[in-house]
This record gives sequence, structure tokens and C-alpha cells, in this order.
Amino acid sequence: MHYLTFAEWTSYNTLIILYWLILSTYSKAFNIGRGVSYLITVKSALKSVFVLFSTVSIISLFLNLYQFSVMSIGLSLLIFTLSIIIVRLLIHFILDRYRSYGGNIKHVAVIGCDKKGLDFFNTINNNPHLGIRSKGIYSNSINQKKEIPYLGKISNFYKNSQEISEVYISDDINKKLKRELIEFADLNLIKVRILPELINYEFKNFFISKLIDIPVIEVNQLPLDLWYNKILKRSFDFLISSIVIIFILSWMIPLIGIIIKLESRGPILFTQSRHGMAGSTFKCFKFRSMVLNNKADTHFADNNDKRLTRFGKILRISALDEMPQFLNVFLGDMSVIGPRPHPIILNNQFSEKIQKFDKRHEFKPGITGLAQVSGFRGKIKSYHDMSSRVKLDRYYFKNWSLYLDLKIFSQTIIKLTRFNLS
Repeated sequence: MHYLTFAEWTSYNTLIILYWLILSTYSKAFNIGRGVSYLITVKSALKSVFVLFSTVSIISLFLNLYQFSVMSIGLSLLIFTLSIIIVRLLIHFILDRYRSYGGNIKHVAVIGCDKKGLDFFNTINNNPHLGIRSKGIYSNSINQKKEIPYLGKISNFYKNSQEISEVYISDDINKKLKRELIEFADLNLIKVRILPELINYEFKNFFISKLIDIPVIEVNQLPLDLWYNKILKRSFDFLISSIVIIFILSWMIPLIGIIIKLESRGPILFTQSRHGMAGSTFKCFKFRSMVLNNKADTHFADNNDKRLTRFGKILRISALDEMPQFLNVFLGDMSVIGPRPHPIILNNQFSEKIQKFDKRHEFKPGITGLAQVSGFRGKIKSYHDMSSRVKLDRYYFKNWSLYLDLKIFSQTIIKLTRFNLS
């Protein structure tokens, strides 16, 4: 568009590009999901191009930024629009073919041998480009007249759910059983989709979508399930961790390392296995604050622990011992903001006692989080401490936004600054 209008490159051109990227991201213009028609892809492209040109035209009219001829405007609009449409249709086509041949596959379970369950099963079987695969249908009652792969009663789903990422439940399933299925899926980090009867249905806060002509209600989708929010959060993590590593840890690790070595024998960094995303484990880095001992994984320290060195006590009180965790963030094991990763033995101790405890592991753990800036920081002393952390962690995931991350990050810095200056 720039070359067609013969305009000189200015800072406004850069702002237009940035605006286009933001517009495309938050309008979901590039969101070519499963079951999206080619017509919707074209409409989405046209809508985003219209908003871009309208905005630029209005601003130019009032600020007199550019002088365009009618021919150059028309030609640039035509070529730009066609280019965007062709690129998105090509991406759409490639994704469809890739899924048809077995790439980007989701393995799902279908529950309910009624019209809704059968229609959905037949839809995904007849449309392999959706990339959704199911071996059959679970149901406590089966229609013998229907020729379908029957996988047994619903109790069998509980036993065979290890490889399932999503479960589609017919709305005709009785309420008690449906509640049990959603509870089981929620605890096992399986996404739930309801195949609804839309007449007289109370939607509340559900996410409604369609798979070709099959209506689907998503009941437990979170903001970080969306791909563009994942990219946004990872970009924030990468930016912050890179700045900290280059400008702070580059001199902090050698300096603090020397002091740690002079005060006691042992490594500079203390590493411990912690639970990460989806219950996986990773090595969490901290500055070593205690003398070497064999109780690090079983006896958790507070700020008055006798195993702390003199300098180690300063590190723990000031929270400087956590700084190497920016290396974990850079490597992708952690996030800057998220639930604090607890020692595995501590998680095992509370996982059976606190409802939906494992939901805090649905995404990456963080260096700081909503629970920490809300006053729940330090050693876990009681059931109330852990329960309160879990509730705040779950609230964070349900209400995540970049603004919330920035708010928690700034509150953490303010709290630490006040503490260290006091």
C-alpha cells in the first residue's frame, strides 16, 4: 500500500502497521478455527480491511497526513484486500488439508447415543478436515437400530479418558450424570463441550460456537485457552525475563554467587523439582540460602530456620533468592505472573484435601501471582493458607488479561520496594 500511494515513509506508517497487527489480533481476524467456513474467512478479512482503511482515512482527513490520488487509493485498496483474502484462504486450505491427513488432531469422547450425539459423531466422521477424531460413543442406553461404534457405558469413559482432550456431552443426559461428567472433566483438565437443545436454554456465561451446523456450548473455556492470549502472555514473559537476565542477573549471579561461596560450601543455585503446567515437573532455580542438608525436600523453611546462612536469611526476607527463576521464565517452564510452584511433596499433601486443587496447574506457574500480592506469601502454615491461595489462583486464570498481569507485576515491585526500604 505504501509503494502504490507513492508516499514517503514516516512514523505514521509504522503506527498504521502496529494498528493493523493489534486490530487483527483482537478482532480475531486470523482465527481460522475448526469448522469455520471459507465465507466467514472472507467476511472477516473484508471487515478488518474496512476498519483499517476507514480509520486511516478519517485520521488523514482531519490531520492532513497524506495526499492521495483517487487512483492510488483505489488501486492500493484493491491489491491489499485481495492479498489479505488470498493469504487467509490459502492458510485456511492448508490447515484443512493438514488436519485431513492426520495433523493437528484432537481426540475427543462423545457421550450420549441420541440424535445430538449421533449427529455430532457423524459430522466429525464425515468431515476429516476438522481434525477431530472419536472412536465411538459412550452411553448407558443404546439404540440398536443405529450402526455406530459403541464404546460401552459412561463408566468406561472414566477408565479410558487418559488420551482424551475434550468431551462432547449430549444435553439429553440427565442433570446428575452431566454434573458428574463435568466435575470429572474439570478435575482432569479435559475441556467440556455441551451438545445443547437450544430451545428454552439458559445460556448464562457459556461460550457458544458452531461446528459446521452443530451448535456447541463450551462451559469451561478460559482466557488463556485462546491462542492469541497465549502468544501475548509468552511475549510479555520473554520480554521481561530477557531484560532481567541481561541487565540484572548478568551481574547479580556472579556477585551474590561469590558471597554464597564465601559463607558456605555448596552450589550457588539451589534446584528443586516443582509441578509445572498440566502437572509436569521442572527444575526450579533459586539462590541457595541454606547450608547443605538432606531435609530440603521434606522440611520447608521459614525466615527463622536454623539452616539459613546469615546472607541466606537476607536473600529470603528480601525475596532476592527467587531472582534466578527469571531463567525458568526465559526457558518456558514458568511465567512472570501465575500461581507459585510449590514443592511436590506439599502439593501431594493438599491435593486430596482441597477441591479442584489441580486447576492451579492448568497453566504455567509464576514468580509472583495474585495470591502473593493479596497477602498469601511465604511458608504454608495451615489449610486456610493453601485453600486461599488456590481460590485466588483459580480466580486469576478465570479473569486473566494482560492488564491484570501488569497490575500484579507493578504491585509486586511496589511491595518489594517498600519492604526493602523499610
